[in-house]
Amino acid sequence: MSTISTHESADKLVDMPTQVSSSARLEESPETPTMHPQHANTSVRKNSLIMAVGTAASRVTGQIRSILLAAAIGTTGIAANAYQTGSTIPQVIFTLISGGIFNAVLVPQIVRTLQHHDAKDRLNKLITLAMALLIGITATMMFLTPLITRLYVNPNWDSQQRALVNAFTLWCMPQIFFYGVYLVLGQILAATGRFGMYAWSSVFANVISCAGFTVFIVLFGNASRRPLDFWNAQTLALTAGSWTLGVAVQALVLFIPLMKIGLHYRIRWGLRGLGLRSMGRVAAWSLAITAIDLVIGMITSQINTGAPHAAGDLYNVAGNGSYQYAYSLFILPYSLIAVSITTAAFPKLAQSISKHRIDQAQHDLFSSLRLVVLCMVFFSAALIVMPLPIIRALLPSVNLHDAALISGPLIGLSVALLPASVFLLAQRTFYAFEDGRSTFLVALVQVSVQCVLMLLSVVIMPPQWWASAVGWSIALSNAAAMPYLFIRLRRRMPHMHHDALTLARTLLYSLLAGCIAAGVCWIVLHELMAIWHISASAAGVMSWVQAVVICIIGSVVMIVLYGGILHLCKVPEVRTLLTMVKQKLLRR
Repeated sequence: MSTISTHESADKLVDMPTQVSSSARLEESPETPTMHPQHANTSVRKNSLIMAVGTAASRVTGQIRSILLAAAIGTTGIAANAYQTGSTIPQVIFTLISGGIFNAVLVPQIVRTLQHHDAKDRLNKLITLAMALLIGITATMMFLTPLITRLYVNPNWDSQQRALVNAFTLWCMPQIFFYGVYLVLGQILAATGRFGMYAWSSVFANVISCAGFTVFIVLFGNASRRPLDFWNAQTLALTAGSWTLGVAVQALVLFIPLMKIGLHYRIRWGLRGLGLRSMGRVAAWSLAITAIDLVIGMITSQINTGAPHAAGDLYNVAGNGSYQYAYSLFILPYSLIAVSITTAAFPKLAQSISKHRIDQAQHDLFSSLRLVVLCMVFFSAALIVMPLPIIRALLPSVNLHDAALISGPLIGLSVALLPASVFLLAQRTFYAFEDGRSTFLVALVQVSVQCVLMLLSVVIMPPQWWASAVGWSIALSNAAAMPYLFIRLRRRMPHMHHDALTLARTLLYSLLAGCIAAGVCWIVLHELMAIWHISASAAGVMSWVQAVVICIIGSVVMIVLYGGILHLCKVPEVRTLLTMVKQKLLRR
């Protein structure tokens, strides 16, 4: 839900903005250049798989980046928590801006712009407006960095520790501008059917960042326990600086395919013809969501950064570093499945709504929701039943002690996978209806519940459990908001009763299959680890190879049981998923 969108980057900012059209062609005319959108010839499921491949490549390189980051600065201690906080703040700010202004206001205008004969001129105005807004916002945020970090860092941090957070944040702040450029240019490419570079450009960001971390490790080794004066211009440049450089390349490289489709960007000022006035109400509600997201993000960061200090133990209590690593693992299936399905589904959904074909839009929405349910229940079950092996396998530079600290918030976040993914699809549907009010009201319910749960956990729980409590608060609050979400959705789709029952039936079958598969998997892995004398406790030993083998065996057991049970229950989406994968493999 809203809080899910506040931790994104090329390895976290993975909610690739929903594409406004699945297929359109840029044509040249000797007199007036025009852009003519074409109807999508490919299905939502096919486009979902295409997007998933690009996202998977980004996820793999992003995971390598996370491994190197953990090897460079660790997952606990001042440096790790300072870096995670400093690098997250710009991502939070941009994600909120993109949700409040770009996704709700500027991006939807692209699909409308494609309908006009002067589309190129309008797009140049749109790009210029976006860049001007981004420059102003980025400059303002850089100037206000010391004040902003105070909102995200617990008061227990001293002045030197805060200075380190400020330094990391300042080096990362330019990412706001480049993320915005990436979003707008990527939307145009997606609207013209050019998925390739848009889906793969984030790989460049990860590769450049990996290079910076590699040099850092070669020169300095692990710096998790280095004194604060170790962090200077050189060390900051190799960590935060290389990440910002990568994000810049990720954005600027999109100008190349943009030129190939005939759109050579020129600075064009003016708002006339952009149709922004009609989106004013949506923008207002989206900005309201931005405000509540900012508040909940600050509270979350305050709790996570304060936990180790409150416990008086910087290295044995999960803090913001542990939480962010848990989030990076949680976001893998969210980005690979939910974002890809949403990205592919939205163009057809938006077209149907714009043509007042509500029944068709309803069919497409619930078809996508059923796919999301099948996938997310499986991934939630897998993350819950074998968190330590998964953490060790995907983060080999993290020892079992630190992996145990990460596993707490990861389990809570895993439960949030399904409701957060459902909200993502519903949110885009509301935006297609130009209904920002519904999105805000649902987000308000979720955030209110989350805030109460987090504050309550701080009062009644010891600091050792605060980071885990944050993860669980996100899961429980997202689930609590689901009934109200469907109430609001029914106002837009009054004849959704049959589709809703079908979705509920799919959910029940998926939960049944997930519980059985997870239970059997736990028994098998428990016996296997006993035979191999592997201990999954924080003080135990589990090598990377052992973790990988455990994950492979556990995954096979769960896939066979989960898929088999759903097949016996005659859930049609299982056959659909198998057909998608088979066609993709045969095409290769």
